[in-house]
Amino acid sequence: MLSTNYRNTREIAQFAATIVEGDEFVDLEGGPGRADAALDVPRTGPSPELASFESVALHDAALVSHVRTLVASSVDPGDIGVLTATNRDALAMLAALRAAGFGVIELESYAGFAAPLVKVGTIKRAKGLEFKQVLLARVDGSLLSPAASGLDEGALERREIERRELYVGMTRARDGLWVGRASNGGVEAQGGSRN
Repeated sequence: MLSTNYRNTREIAQFAATIVEGDEFVDLEGGPGRADAALDVPRTGPSPELASFESVALHDAALVSHVRTLVASSVDPGDIGVLTATNRDALAMLAALRAAGFGVIELESYAGFAAPLVKVGTIKRAKGLEFKQVLLARVDGSLLSPAASGLDEGALERREIERRELYVGMTRARDGLWVGRASNGGVEAQGGSRN
């Protein structure tokens, strides 16, 4: 097991660890681990941003605005990954970014070549990838709270899997992390395929 995390900043690693604090799991990349295991994280950076919105429309507009701010601050669009839990949400993010004039590429079409295109896809499609900046879009807000009461065993297991996926999505970020959620329940109600 590696004892030093060179991928993430300390702030990103700590923020992500709070999502699965104390859980033991096999991550999406096949390795066993504990999210709260003591690792040396030598790099530091800005604190991740958790942004909540009253509607999906406000969320999507804020995500586009955040991408615009990153690009204006000299972040290459090719160093930005917009990740979602579902294919439906990934398609919505592709459409929103295209409508705003950004060049984008779907992760399922991405062959690893450098191009000034924002990468958009599901967390599962981001397996093995990393980006300077990650925006996690339309996150189910219930996954950000540590305790889930009143869930049957199947629902609890699904929630744990979704929290681990969220953790993996967060740890795709090298320098900056933005997590967006809509508080009206519209995000959670949309559903869609999760790959």
